[in-house]
Amino acid sequence: MSTYRIEFGPAWPVPPITVDFADPNQAARAVASHAIPHLTPMLAAKGRPELADCFFRTNRECTVGEFMWIDLAGDRAARFCPARLIPVEVPDADICGDQNDDEVCDLDPGHNGDHCANVTVGWAR
Repeated sequence: MSTYRIEFGPAWPVPPITVDFADPNQAARAVASHAIPHLTPMLAAKGRPELADCFFRTNRECTVGEFMWIDLAGDRAARFCPARLIPVEVPDADICGDQNDDEVCDLDPGHNGDHCANVTVGWAR
C-alpha cells in the first residue's frame, strides 16, 4: 500500500490530505507544500516563524509523521505538528465505474468509451 490519508494533530490547523508514497521524497514535498501555508501563521503567532522552513518525515512503517526543523549551525532542532497516516484503497485509475456502455461517461468528463470487462476502450468522438 503506498497511498495514505494524512490527518494532522487537533492542535494544528492543517486539513487532511491524501498522498501517494510510491516516491517518499516527492510525497514529503507534497505534504509540506500542502501544510506549510496553514502552519506559517500559527508558527509566527507563537514567535517561531523560522520553523516554517521545515520538512515532513514519517517513521519506517508509514504510520505516523511530523514536521521537523533543523538548524545545523546553531545545533538546534524542533519537531511539531504530529500526523497519523492511514492507508487508503485507491480505485483502479483505468476504470471510471460508469455502467452505461453506450453513453458519455458521467464520472470522467470528456471520456467516451466501453466500460465492460474491467477495461476502458475509447473511440473517436
